Amino acid sequence: MNRAVEEGKPAADIAAAALGGAGLAKGGISLSRKMAEEAAERARAETYRSNLQDIGEWGRDKNLAPESFVYQKLPDSLTRENLQFEEFKNLTRTHMDDMTEEQVGQMKRIRDDVPMIDDNTVVTKVMPYEYLDGFMSGRNTQIGGFVARQADTGHLGSQNLKQTIDNFALDYEGSKFTEAAANGQDRYLIFEGRLTDTSEDGYLDIPMGSRFGGHHKDGLPCTLNGFVACRSDEILPEYKILKDGRYPEHRATISIVEDGIKREVLMFDEKEMRFIPMND
Repeated sequence: MNRAVEEGKPAADIAAAALGGAGLAKGGISLSRKMAEEAAERARAETYRSNLQDIGEWGRDKNLAPESFVYQKLPDSLTRENLQFEEFKNLTRTHMDDMTEEQVGQMKRIRDDVPMIDDNTVVTKVMPYEYLDGFMSGRNTQIGGFVARQADTGHLGSQNLKQTIDNFALDYEGSKFTEAAANGQDRYLIFEGRLTDTSEDGYLDIPMGSRFGGHHKDGLPCTLNGFVACRSDEILPEYKILKDGRYPEHRATISIVEDGIKREVLMFDEKEMRFIPMND
C-alpha cells in the first residue's frame, strides 16, 4: 500500500489492491466515490467560509443592513453556484450579452434568490431634483420606473450626487443627474416607503433580458441581468414598476439630499392622494 501511494497510483486502484484485487473492485469504486464526495463537501465548505468572510468585511465597512439580500442569501447562493464573491460582483456589472451560458444560468438562479417586492416591502427610488415641483404641485402622485429595496440600499441614502450617480449607474444618455453634476449642483431626491397594489399582474417586474428569460430591452447602462451596473463597490438588485406606477402608502416620504445632507420635505397623504409638505 505504501509503495503504491509513493508511485502515485489512483486511490481506487490502491483500495482495490488492498481489498484483494479485481474481485473487490466494486468496493474500491465505492471508496473512491466516497472520497470524491468528501473532497467536494470540503471544497464547498471552504468556498462558503471564504465568501462569508469576504461578505462580512465588505458589509461592515458599508454599514449594510442585516436584512439585506447580501447578508441573508448571498453566501448560500454563491456556494451553490461555486462562485467567489469578487467574481460575482464583477458579473453583476456585466451585460447579459457578454456572459457565457454558464454565467447566465448562475446569475439567473442567484437573482431568483432575491426576495420579490410586495406591499410590505419598503422601497427606495432616487430621482432628479427637477421632479420636486411635480410632486409638490400634485401633478405627480405615483412612483414608477426603477426601484430597489431599502434593505439593500438604505446605507446609501445620504451620499453626494457623484457617489449616487456611481452607485446607481445614473450616467445614462440624457441623464438629469449627470447634467446637474456637470453644472456644479449636488442635490437629488429620494423616495422611501411602501407601495400599494404591487401584487397586481403586470405592474412589477425584474429588468431581465431574453437570455435571462425576461422581456426587457432597456439600453445601457442597464445590464438586463437584474442587478444595477454599479460604478462603485456596491451590489444592488433592481426592480421595475411597469405601466403608470404605484401609489405610495400613507406617510411615505420624499427627501432632498443636498451636499450629502438628507432632509425630508414631502409626505404622501392617503386622504388627499398626493404628496404634501412635511410639518416643521
